[in-house]
Amino acid sequence: MRTVGLLVATAFGSFAALLAPPNRLPARLPERTLRVPILMYHRVGRLPTRPGLYGVGLTVQPRVFAAQMEWLVRHGFHAISMQQLFDALEWGRPALPPRPVLITFDDGYTDVLWNAEPVLHRLHMPATAFVITDRIGGPDHSFLSWPELRDLEADGFTIGSHTVHHLDLTRLSPAQAWLELSQSRRTLQQHLGVPVDWFAYPAGAEDPAVVRLVRRAGYLLAVTTQPGFVQSARQPFLLHRDEIGRSAGLAGFAALLHSAA
Repeated sequence: MRTVGLLVATAFGSFAALLAPPNRLPARLPERTLRVPILMYHRVGRLPTRPGLYGVGLTVQPRVFAAQMEWLVRHGFHAISMQQLFDALEWGRPALPPRPVLITFDDGYTDVLWNAEPVLHRLHMPATAFVITDRIGGPDHSFLSWPELRDLEADGFTIGSHTVHHLDLTRLSPAQAWLELSQSRRTLQQHLGVPVDWFAYPAGAEDPAVVRLVRRAGYLLAVTTQPGFVQSARQPFLLHRDEIGRSAGLAGFAALLHSAA
């Protein structure tokens, strides 16, 4: 039944996306700022057993992640989608709920589907996954397959691009950077059947030339790894984001969000 439901939801979502007017930035970016924390996760799972293994610091244990999400709900935070942020930030409509927060995951790890999504689904919290398209459906099964990615989307996740190969865009030629940006967006749109308007810079690396390419590729918002809670409509491709890793725990998480309130 889950498979049938997924197919129906995917088909309906694709049809609705075709009928909906396309997103666009205002011709003149408004002088508007909103206080919206954007949280950046990578993995939600058991900690790797080998010391020094890449990803240890980026892994949040499932029980800790659940405690963090439940803390948000108890303290009156409301998770929003990238679309909600875009509409409110760039167009001023509609008003966001009290204490808005955006939950994002980078890279496209399988454990987000199995360990994070059930918690978010239970708490009715939307989230965004920025995925590396070359790793989706590849030989490394720690990354999502295409059916799993569609499953994640059907369960309430928005999917954004994290490029094709997760390369530092500032170190590539303009032509190479363009391929990373445009090809990843095109691939996601072909597989998911919906517009892909959101982007995350690999390792947060950006500069003015890369930002111009991101806009040219058709993205409407892009998130960095620069911490901060104030998002500016004048800089839709330089949104601030705070990383939540293993060391944060619940106490560090609560301290960060208390400062955002």
